[in-house]
Amino acid sequence: MASEATRALLAGAATLVLALAALTIQTLRIPGHAPHRVVAELRLAQAAAVLLAFSAAFLAGMGASAAGPVAALDMACAVLACGLALMTLVRDPRAALAWLGAAFLGRAVLDLGHALGWLPPVAAPRGVLAGSLVANLCAAACCALPLLRTPLR
Repeated sequence: MASEATRALLAGAATLVLALAALTIQTLRIPGHAPHRVVAELRLAQAAAVLLAFSAAFLAGMGASAAGPVAALDMACAVLACGLALMTLVRDPRAALAWLGAAFLGRAVLDLGHALGWLPPVAAPRGVLAGSLVANLCAAACCALPLLRTPLR
């Protein structure tokens, strides 16, 4: 049975990813040539940047719970993800979405590495790692879908 903290983490991640998915759907409904599509992409990129910062905070917490080189790796990746999230706030929305999608994929790879034992273990249960993996993959898809729908400008 999952702990209260595990359930809270998974429910929070699901809520945030569903909110990002709702913004993605709103963005996809706007024709690619419409001027207000850029505004929708900007809002989506900003929301994804905030979600990436939350994901990085979770990664930092996992890193802090482990000792040794895994802590350094997870902390370095968390700082990199936060820096990337901040950098995307001043970029073109489509470029920001591409960078954010790649960052979420990178976060998913880290979760997969921990869950499968390719990286040293962390204190998070496998259910939390699996939930984080799914949340990061869904967030990456939310960032990529608007890019696939219309050609790059």
